[in-house]
Amino acid sequence: MKVFLVFLFLMLFAVNTVEAEQIKTKEIFITATKTEAELEDVPTSVEIITKEEIEASGAEKLRDIIRFAENINFTRSMGRDLISIRGMNAEHTLVLVDGKRFAVEVGHPFELDRLTMENVERIEIIRGPVSSLYGSEALGGVINIITKRPDKFAFEFRPEYGAYQGGGGKQKIVSINFGTKHKNLSISLSGTLLNREHVLTPRGTTYLNDEDRTNLFLKLYYDFSKHTTIAFDASYMTEDLIGRSLSGTTLLKDFFKHIRHDLSLGLSHKSPELDYLIRAYTSIYDKDYELRGLVAGNLMRFDDIKRRTSVLEAKATKEIFKSHLLTIGGEFRREFFRGTRVKTGKGPFTITKEGITATGSEISLDYWAGYIQDEWQITDNLLLIPSVRYDDSDKFESEISPRVGITYKIMPNLRAKASYGHGFKSPTPRDLYIDMQHPGPRYIVMGNQDIKSEKSKTYELSVEGEGGIFSGKIAYFFNDVKDLIESVQTACPSGTPAGWTCYSYQNIAKAEIQGIEASIKANLTEQFAVKGSYAYLDAEDKTKKESLTMRPKHKFISKVAYDSKSSGLKANFWGEWIIDNLWETTPSRKVKDYSLWYLSLSKNLTHNLEFYAGIDNIFNKKDEDIPLVGSFYYGGVRMNF
Repeated sequence: MKVFLVFLFLMLFAVNTVEAEQIKTKEIFITATKTEAELEDVPTSVEIITKEEIEASGAEKLRDIIRFAENINFTRSMGRDLISIRGMNAEHTLVLVDGKRFAVEVGHPFELDRLTMENVERIEIIRGPVSSLYGSEALGGVINIITKRPDKFAFEFRPEYGAYQGGGGKQKIVSINFGTKHKNLSISLSGTLLNREHVLTPRGTTYLNDEDRTNLFLKLYYDFSKHTTIAFDASYMTEDLIGRSLSGTTLLKDFFKHIRHDLSLGLSHKSPELDYLIRAYTSIYDKDYELRGLVAGNLMRFDDIKRRTSVLEAKATKEIFKSHLLTIGGEFRREFFRGTRVKTGKGPFTITKEGITATGSEISLDYWAGYIQDEWQITDNLLLIPSVRYDDSDKFESEISPRVGITYKIMPNLRAKASYGHGFKSPTPRDLYIDMQHPGPRYIVMGNQDIKSEKSKTYELSVEGEGGIFSGKIAYFFNDVKDLIESVQTACPSGTPAGWTCYSYQNIAKAEIQGIEASIKANLTEQFAVKGSYAYLDAEDKTKKESLTMRPKHKFISKVAYDSKSSGLKANFWGEWIIDNLWETTPSRKVKDYSLWYLSLSKNLTHNLEFYAGIDNIFNKKDEDIPLVGSFYYGGVRMNF
């Protein structure tokens, strides 16, 4: 509360001691309302990462840029990094590309590296539940990656090379982005080729896997008229990973083969009288996994998994009675799972490979939903946005998710916002039906068909404003979460070999997560800008009366940016502090505190050629748990035509 009041005083002081008249560009945000809303009007905590910020950071993948967003952290599970917004689990973050879902594993354990930035216009982030528009999975927030639509000829070619201190983890990346427009037809083609060598821990396991990945994206837009457009998207991703894990004291090799295909076709109309979108899309994901001996290469275990997500959606927005902007929408979604880790008793199959036999089954889930939202401009200074969504399924109970947000303009450059939202997340087939035995680290994960949907109530209050060269905001939020699904160590079934650990998904009866977020930015000169943010987080399992792990209590982000238009020189310097991060409670309490620093430089050599270089983790911090691998040095050129 003291931090909140001090920050509010400073903001009021800044607003009242500078010229009220100032020229600023209105930022448009579409994810929070599914309409084009001005950022300052959206009554929730949102953030935009622009393409200029992405390029300035040297980011190639989502991982490279998302860590600098406010109150977003990485947690670890089964050796993978997962995204956590405001202390919620990774499964509670809905990741979209142009508003579309795609077939992924629960928690998006690979998407931090798969989602590349070569054709990204901006990234929009919502912190807090938006189940009233997006349904299940949006319990903690939404990350929407919005790609570019070409309006003229452009071609970019970018080769990059990097390595960790000492020469390990050599990484080679080549990305292209081509766009053109001829009369009513726009075409965009982009892609990335990546090759990376592994980095080993002192125990011989992998910090980072050997990796080969290809991403390809094709987008076509045809304008039937000034207001009506048909869009076709197609993408392809293939990924090969090789890692090392321990089984007791024996090193083994893990082989992953991932392939994903995505197709989308949509018709949109945008005019002063009516906006609408009708879209159908599908995403197909195949995963093959093998566990082999390190030296002999003998097969010890394998998995074959397929997931398909198919969606039909429609929405329409129309202004009524002058002060109301009404949006109505709905969707039908079918999720199909088939794999050797799924035990449902339906569609059983058997696969034999190199003398080893695995059995599996399948399940299909149907979801349907409808929602309505009203953006009600009550007065020039008061905006009220209520929304509600109804979700149903052939496997789970129905759910009604209301949300209401209000924005009040105290003065032209100072706003107060408040919101309440109900969020939910249905159990996944993994939570219900998984039966996975991993002989490497010797653990078993079992599903639980008795678990219930997770639900939350979130309250938020914030103040934000601008004054002269300064802008800032502060927010307080409180999440009351019930039936949070967690992987909990449990007794192993009879017949389990000695030395194995067993886990099952269970509901935590109650959890409370609350915190404060504050940020301030100053454009000191035309060349220099500074920005800082602070997040305080208190996440507690109310049943056990103990803190939830991997949720840092304090996170600071600082950034200094220099951009000289005359010389073509850009420099960005970031700092990240993580304080009081409870990593684990058993077998002993372990807390992680650390700070990381990043530097990127770029120079325009000609109008079409830019050189850039940078260092991640400047002071070579290392930690096997997190993991921090040490300093990473990279450089490349960006050729534009």
